[in-house]
Amino acid sequence: MTNHRILIGSVLKPTNDSRMYEKIGKSLSLLANTEIHIAGLKSDRPNESNLHFYPIFCSKRISISRFFAPWKFLICALKVKPHTIIASTHELLLVTYLYKILFGCNFIYDVQENYFHNILYTDAFPSLIKPIIARWVRYKERVCKKEIDGYILAEKIYHLELVDRIKDPVLVLENKYVGIAPNTVKIVTIKDTFKIKLLYSGTIATSYGVFEAIDLVIRLYLKDSRFELTIIGFAPSCRELTKVKNRIASYPFIKLIGGEKPVDHTEILSAIKNHHIGLLPYRFNESTHLRVPTKLFEYFLNHLPVICSYNPTWKEYIETYQAGIIIQFNNLPPAVDILNQISNATFFTKGNQQNLIWEESKLQDWYKKYFLVASN
Repeated sequence: MTNHRILIGSVLKPTNDSRMYEKIGKSLSLLANTEIHIAGLKSDRPNESNLHFYPIFCSKRISISRFFAPWKFLICALKVKPHTIIASTHELLLVTYLYKILFGCNFIYDVQENYFHNILYTDAFPSLIKPIIARWVRYKERVCKKEIDGYILAEKIYHLELVDRIKDPVLVLENKYVGIAPNTVKIVTIKDTFKIKLLYSGTIATSYGVFEAIDLVIRLYLKDSRFELTIIGFAPSCRELTKVKNRIASYPFIKLIGGEKPVDHTEILSAIKNHHIGLLPYRFNESTHLRVPTKLFEYFLNHLPVICSYNPTWKEYIETYQAGIIIQFNNLPPAVDILNQISNATFFTKGNQQNLIWEESKLQDWYKKYFLVASN
């Protein structure tokens, strides 16, 4: 019997990306007689029995080679001959559309971001060309809609934000934690800790609050020398990374891991397990407002309390699990007040953590219902 082949692709996400590989890829690889092929930014992940990896990009975000990455993905598809292609970025929509027209396949769009908002409201591109690129992305999503067979949404809010660019069948599949929920409640307090290690993980960028995280730990350290900060992740902008390095150069209690290239997800999870407080100091931005970042699920499942900026969706999670404190990072309260909140709080006293676990069977059932039978 011929194996059912699924090709999952992105340009900027590494082939061992937590969503493409650890979540969607591994979940679908458990279906009978199924092969998973993942294309993306080059990583060191070796092939597994039914999981295969293809680097299609290995350069800077803004470079001429990025233009050729979608065509490398098309070449990869011609070799793999997939029954289903899951495009995990708008950059692969047109070549997947072309492949489907020419050779036939199931076409799924894994919407990881509202790219229209991201391009307009972040500093990823120069201001003059942002509206042009954003509208081009929206145009691609609208044109390809008629050939897309299904949508996976990483955020509930995308169902409303992209209402003119998606159609049924739609599966909302948040970036919840891959693992097993603990059987017992683990109540966390921090007041008697010898060191208080804060963690900023993920994208290192101004819009995600990296400088607010640095300012916070400096203030806290001046009041209590137990405080330390680890910044771990990837900085899309070399200019911003240089600013971060210059900002922390004279503070030995702040450590930077990564920056120039993506950090392996297992290393980030290890850092989460070895810190006391996670930081989500996001600045208000239309592109991130009401989104639930992957790190929130990862922090909560590892009983890492958070200090975060205000967001109504995050506030609901924090109250449900008694998992942290909310402050105004753009108008920091006195350090002594934050210290008192940290010292007097008891975290993770309630909430069902099973609700934070990656919904593997939900993805498998949806895929089998709409795509597996139709391809055999």
